[in-house]
Amino acid sequence: MFVKKTTRRRGDRTYTYLSLVEAARVEGRVKHNTLLRLGEITALRESGQLDRIIGALQAHADGTWLNAAELNADAAPGFGAIAAVRAVFERLGLDEHFDDVGGRRRSGRLSDTVFVMVANRLLAPASKRRTVIEWVDGDVELPAGVSAPSLDQCYRAVDAVADLTADTEAHLFARLTSLMNLELRWCCYDLTSTYFETTTVDPDGKFPSKRFGYSRDHRSDRPQVMIGLLVTGDGIPIAHRVFDGNTKDASTMPAVMADLQERFGVGRIALVADRGLISENNLADVAAAGFDHVIATRLHRDADVKAVLTAAAEPDTVWVAAGADRTACEVVHDGRRHVVIDSPPRHRRDDHRREELLARTEDKLIALDRRVREKRLVDAAKIGAAAQRILGPSPVSRCFTTTISEGRFFWDYNSDAVDYEERLLAGRYVLTTSLTVSQASTAEVVAHYQSLANVEHRFRVMKDFLGLRPVFHWTENRVRGHIAVCVLAAVIEAVIANDLTAAGIDDPNLEGQPITPRRALAELNRIRIHHLTAGERDITVTTRRNALQAAICTALAVDTRNWDNATIT
Repeated sequence: MFVKKTTRRRGDRTYTYLSLVEAARVEGRVKHNTLLRLGEITALRESGQLDRIIGALQAHADGTWLNAAELNADAAPGFGAIAAVRAVFERLGLDEHFDDVGGRRRSGRLSDTVFVMVANRLLAPASKRRTVIEWVDGDVELPAGVSAPSLDQCYRAVDAVADLTADTEAHLFARLTSLMNLELRWCCYDLTSTYFETTTVDPDGKFPSKRFGYSRDHRSDRPQVMIGLLVTGDGIPIAHRVFDGNTKDASTMPAVMADLQERFGVGRIALVADRGLISENNLADVAAAGFDHVIATRLHRDADVKAVLTAAAEPDTVWVAAGADRTACEVVHDGRRHVVIDSPPRHRRDDHRREELLARTEDKLIALDRRVREKRLVDAAKIGAAAQRILGPSPVSRCFTTTISEGRFFWDYNSDAVDYEERLLAGRYVLTTSLTVSQASTAEVVAHYQSLANVEHRFRVMKDFLGLRPVFHWTENRVRGHIAVCVLAAVIEAVIANDLTAAGIDDPNLEGQPITPRRALAELNRIRIHHLTAGERDITVTTRRNALQAAICTALAVDTRNWDNATIT
């Protein structure tokens, strides 16, 4: 049955008639039987009869009919990316974890609030105020079942996350261990700092950890805190600690080892760390705690390292491939196993940098010598101070010697130091390890040390992608909570990265490069919930997924079963 349109001409005018017709096959031929003649279409429209007929039929139809003239688009907030974050958040059991602790703290919406703050870090980092007022209210469509938090709930949730850091990290460690084949034989540890936009340390006693110290952000004019991050060999953060801003790097190691033993109960593992984080006392503590280690050594002012590099330079030294144009050799010195790594690209870089710094420092010393010869500088103390201003900040100061007296200044190259830089050190660095050859080959020791780049990558993710700075809080607990939220976001980012790599999804704009979580979430954020109205009806339609978006959703186990169906209420 269908509506048939029939056209008739009368004089110079054309008329169109509508009829309700049934098609039937009679003796092998299709015949149209007219059931009802509705009338001429223009007259039907002008009288409103056509709309009344359609309206009457709609009441008995399964589908919904809308008047296109009444359609209005209200909003199109992002949905795909936050849905993906929610899927990982739930897979890690963080919704259940915070629901449980929220019930104990009489905070029924703690789970939703923490999720919103973590998702905001991953998608559009902003202050808590902007997150609530702008981002949640207009930029994203929260997944079903997630309630929008108030600003006060966000502040209370930050305090809760700070208080629950140990419990949350223990929960994540247990969940990640069951979900993923974590590489727990190696744990990488490193430190970074984050500074505050103020020049005062702690005027009211609310923030004792905020101190001036060595800034990895090159902001020694700002107070800071130190952040220690412990990452598995797979690059998954499992724990973090916040230290006073003036804490020495090596002094943080005992707390990290205590975390590994007390909170996670891990077996015998190897701790991978960079130079500066380990002292001789710390190495003894690491061994006493039952940990192995792979540690980068200091390269200057260390007689043992000089002896190792000298031994490595012997002509009969056996070098083996260690990946990425690197070679390595073994040296046992003073009963300790050392691995020396040689990198031709690093050698070229070191040579260029050294010659540039030597020439720059030499020019300054020649200028100082001229001033002394011309009697413009005579006092020995002032000559010494001028020389110190040149050599003090110079990375190659050890390559020069000076002799100073009243009205006299002599300088020369330190041939031993220059030889050490050119012949022994250029292009090389030294690792020391407690692992035996049967536990890890030369190349494996190098590979384990290279995994320390996972920690450095996580720090870059936290600072650049997740917006660790600027910090909008001014009390100790709030800052610790903010850092903990950023670490939670970093865990989810790391899990997303592992999922995308396992799925083999490449970046369409970078041939042969795996797609990054940042790029994948940006792609998913193009999937939007379109809100429309038609008269008194509300319509929601989800953007149709392209092939890349569909592959990302599959890799992250996002449930998209209801995305293809528009809803009309």
